[in-house]
Amino acid sequence: MKTKRLLVLCVMSVMLGPVFAQSPKASLLETLPAVPQGKRLELGHLMDRNLYPGAPSQLQWMERSDKSVYVYVKNDTAFYHDMETGVEKPMITLDKLNEDVMKAGGKHKIELFPLIRRVDNNRLYMRNRGHVFVFYSDKTETEIYCSLDKKGTNFDLSTASGLTAFTRDNNLFFLRDGMRYSVTKDLDTGIVNGQSVHRDEFGITKGTFWSNDGTRLAYYRMDESMVTKYPIHHYDSMWVENIRYPHAGERMHKVSVNVFNTETFQTVALEPFADPSHTYITSVVWSPDDRDLYLGILDRNQKDFSLVRYDAETGKVKGVVFTEHSDVYVEPESGIVFRPGHPDQFVWLSERNGFNHAYLYNTSGKLLKKITPDNEPWMITELTGFSPDGKTLYFMGTKDEALQQNLYAVEVEKGKVRRVTKEDGMHMVKMDGTGRYFIDYYSAPALSRRIQVIDNKGNVVKVIADYGDMLADYVRPEFRLYTLTAADGRTPLYGRMILPPDFDSTRKYPVLVYVYGGPHAQLINKGYNYACGTFLRFLAQQGYVVWTVDSRGSANRGFAFESAIHRNIGVNEAADQMQGIAFLKSLPFVDSSRIGVDGWSYGGFMALNLKTRFPDVFKVTTSGGPVINWAWYEVMYGERYMGTPQDNPDGYEAANLLNRVDSIRGKVMLIQGGLDPTVLPKNSTTFVKRCIDRKIPVDFFVYPDHEHNVRGAERDHLFEKLYEYYKQNL
Repeated sequence: MKTKRLLVLCVMSVMLGPVFAQSPKASLLETLPAVPQGKRLELGHLMDRNLYPGAPSQLQWMERSDKSVYVYVKNDTAFYHDMETGVEKPMITLDKLNEDVMKAGGKHKIELFPLIRRVDNNRLYMRNRGHVFVFYSDKTETEIYCSLDKKGTNFDLSTASGLTAFTRDNNLFFLRDGMRYSVTKDLDTGIVNGQSVHRDEFGITKGTFWSNDGTRLAYYRMDESMVTKYPIHHYDSMWVENIRYPHAGERMHKVSVNVFNTETFQTVALEPFADPSHTYITSVVWSPDDRDLYLGILDRNQKDFSLVRYDAETGKVKGVVFTEHSDVYVEPESGIVFRPGHPDQFVWLSERNGFNHAYLYNTSGKLLKKITPDNEPWMITELTGFSPDGKTLYFMGTKDEALQQNLYAVEVEKGKVRRVTKEDGMHMVKMDGTGRYFIDYYSAPALSRRIQVIDNKGNVVKVIADYGDMLADYVRPEFRLYTLTAADGRTPLYGRMILPPDFDSTRKYPVLVYVYGGPHAQLINKGYNYACGTFLRFLAQQGYVVWTVDSRGSANRGFAFESAIHRNIGVNEAADQMQGIAFLKSLPFVDSSRIGVDGWSYGGFMALNLKTRFPDVFKVTTSGGPVINWAWYEVMYGERYMGTPQDNPDGYEAANLLNRVDSIRGKVMLIQGGLDPTVLPKNSTTFVKRCIDRKIPVDFFVYPDHEHNVRGAERDHLFEKLYEYYKQNL
């Protein structure tokens, strides 16, 4: 799920026990056999870096359309690799960089090679300790490009103009020739400029948008002064941070877009298209000629989307390009992408016909064609880019299988789709500016990662790094992939079983069910170990059968599959999970009296949801960062899937886990990040308080310095905590 995304619901009418739509059969899809000999994974070391594949540091393409060159950093040296000639050579060393910087007036030695922000033509932009440096490869020298504000964040560099935008606290600034200039001067801290809005929903990752020529800066302006404050306690300093948190059904922030001209220092506010307190601005895109801005605007009910064209000079609405409606919800997760060589044409991704496909529009709003066949049941998961001539569109998708991610190419005019990546598995690619090559991060069930350059025909041109099977020297459990049928009696689901490496079919084994079940997440794919992490593999090594099902509600299976939770969170997901439980119980080697369930975030909700619905099925439950009451979750995500508490009171009540505390039997442990700004800590603490009031024993553990998940070295502590709980109680 996304950083600030969550999970879902329950219905009280099904608390009598599981009712299955059909016989709980499953078909074996494929296996990865066990390797019982080798080293064993150990607690306290599951986060060791040598267990995970790496990547060449700062690997990226140069931003140029005439030549295919990638750069990377190794041993304090930036290297340059020319794909046409095969020549690879060092560009600049850290020692040379320090020498140049000192000559240019720098005062501090750079200890580690700086972060490469961008590479274009012969310029390498690097950032370190409040400075941006530019290395000119044709002159083999470095200049101090600009000095940044040490308290600044959200730096956004325009290489077209040489200007850098950044935020400090709630205001926006830009740098030119080493001088800092204010874009905004809001004293009210409830007004936030130039930052990501709508809590990072709708694919939003930033708050500033440079024009193509780099002279004008469009930016989000968010007024959240009316939004409820929630205290986050920083235990080490006793500082209380009051964050603005818009709860479902309550007042939300107001977002607008301004355009600042760095030459005239004038600001133009784009006029509101609709009531800002009831709309989301999901994307901001400049036209190729910088005359217009295209904003994606979604109503608060998330059923009506409009692409609105603005005059960037006056801020006036020039017209609505097109609209999109759904009786369930519309969820735009990216902006429009203009077609090279056709400044009046752009691509739009939509699930309007059930699966995410690409549509070609002109700027007058006419649908020119369906680029990909929207009657076919597969998903485009990401647009990779156009060929420079605009004739071919590249994208990642699930055309061959929902458990894979492959790169595809489609001829825009003919609509002919071809697969580019040849190996089955999971691919993630970066396209170069010429459209001829891609850096491909590839993994498969027995391959942790291979980083390679492929051409646009899918041929492997160069292997940059091959990590093989990172755990080849370790005991490997057996992995089994299954297909089974959802509780509706017709929808296929995928299940993953991990068996102990010394599996004996005549024995009885305890089971740990690892669950998520909500939008924007897919727990099972054909990546390394079928997307199983080291902790689950460790549990199988300790003698547990580990089971996971991607139920309806999860990602990459189409709109109907994911929206099955709509207004009724926790019901269909639970029913599908219980299909998996029925299958487990039919297996002679499963000890049905020793089944546990674990999940985090949406999965934390689902773990408690399953426990409180079917208390006698699950002996042990561990739940991390769970949503307990969906009325306490954020507006954007919560209302998309549940509506508001005012218009869907029955759905919210059925999903409220506080209403089912009395059903708890057995062992339950909640885990919470003390600084969680996503699922507020009051969810877990209120649940625990209700259990105390009802004299129901429950365990509770807080990680005081962590937000929505436990990251870094302390994650090993979390793994130990969970394992000890299962060992003692399951």
